[in-house]
Amino acid sequence: MELAGERWHFMGVGGIGMSALAEMAALRGATVSGCDRESGRSTVSLAARGIDIRIGHDPAHAADADVLVYSSAIPADHPERLAMRGRQIGRGELLAAFMDEAEVKVGVAGTHGKTTTTWLLGQLLLGAGIDPTLYVGGVAPGLDRGNYRLGQGPFVSELDESDGSFLLPQLDVAAVANIEADHLSHYGDFSSVQAAFRRYADGVSDAGLLVAGLDDPGAAALFSDHSGRKLSFGLTRSADLHPVELVSGGGGSTFRAMLRGSELGVFHLPLHGIHNVKNALAALGTAIELGADVEALRGALAGATGVGRRLERLGFVGQAVLYSDYAHHPTEVAAAIQALRETTEGKILVAFQPHLFTRTRDNAEDFARALARADSVMLLEIYPAREDPIPGVDSLMIVERIRSFWETVDVSGPYTVDDITAAVRRKAAGFSVVVMMGAGDIDAAARRLAREGA
Repeated sequence: MELAGERWHFMGVGGIGMSALAEMAALRGATVSGCDRESGRSTVSLAARGIDIRIGHDPAHAADADVLVYSSAIPADHPERLAMRGRQIGRGELLAAFMDEAEVKVGVAGTHGKTTTTWLLGQLLLGAGIDPTLYVGGVAPGLDRGNYRLGQGPFVSELDESDGSFLLPQLDVAAVANIEADHLSHYGDFSSVQAAFRRYADGVSDAGLLVAGLDDPGAAALFSDHSGRKLSFGLTRSADLHPVELVSGGGGSTFRAMLRGSELGVFHLPLHGIHNVKNALAALGTAIELGADVEALRGALAGATGVGRRLERLGFVGQAVLYSDYAHHPTEVAAAIQALRETTEGKILVAFQPHLFTRTRDNAEDFARALARADSVMLLEIYPAREDPIPGVDSLMIVERIRSFWETVDVSGPYTVDDITAAVRRKAAGFSVVVMMGAGDIDAAARRLAREGA
């Protein structure tokens, strides 16, 4: 896609996905500008690369643009969009257009794990001498531009199901590890979520492939119903690709991989947590189907790194190790805490910032059950993102459920994001691990806490 001479403006350019698209447009010759509500790591990085960044929104931003790019969080009646006289294109539509340029297109979707799986798959392909284009929904160490790279081989992209845009690319490989009830503000109910994933699986090319996890009921049902080419993965031995002799601990996981009855040998994954074994199996299976050499994959997996904000170790709070984690769904919260249990025998303190009023309303009891795996829980106020408040929905819904059903768990809150750092510092004594968890601005608070030092 040649964009030379065109002026492109990106709203919400500080978002991890939008920032990559802005750079992709610039590398294709466009003159790019972008705006966001506040400055952050992505806006600073973009400005350093010569992109015109403006903090705040203003209809004047769109005055000289030929094309305006927006995300689903930007409503059609936003003043900046209303002022636009040229072409407007959604974030997912632009990503699909970029993907369509590649000969082979690989999508990674699912309720959980897609960012880590996408980055693991990218590392495996690079280790096998394949030159992929990568679009990752998180900061990936080893990528000069943070969350993407341009290559000459397959286009491997994390795909976002939250607004249905994951259905736009015409894929050759569609991977999905799990399907749970999420983003119901868009879909309405779980049956509509399931229907969207069926369209995702059925939308692969005629010779395309579905790669699906059997450990999750939703993905397993999708795999069973799919009539085209398919490959299953999971911990269960009924999966086409599964591990045996799995040993998991603080140093990661080691297992022998079996593919349709044939042994592939022993693999080591340096990321801890059983959930990451599943992510690695999805990446391995996809890489093998793309023609990667198994021996090269063995070495690449052993040297793999994780993604930023996925149990990212930041430093210490007193004597406790401080982590930042992106988990914002009950299943992700439970998996992160379980992974920490594998690495420490001490007590775990979780500071959790719920993300979205609708998700909190729909999953309050499941959040309480997941968080109760920790020894102490500090709840922050809900991070609203794109949503307006819902009367009667707040963090106390989770606090009260923990107090009612898990009396041994110390729980407090809600705290604001401004006062959580001081509150955590006061409470951290006696804990081995502190994890600041959520998809909102709690990560900034965690980094402030880390900068303050032990």
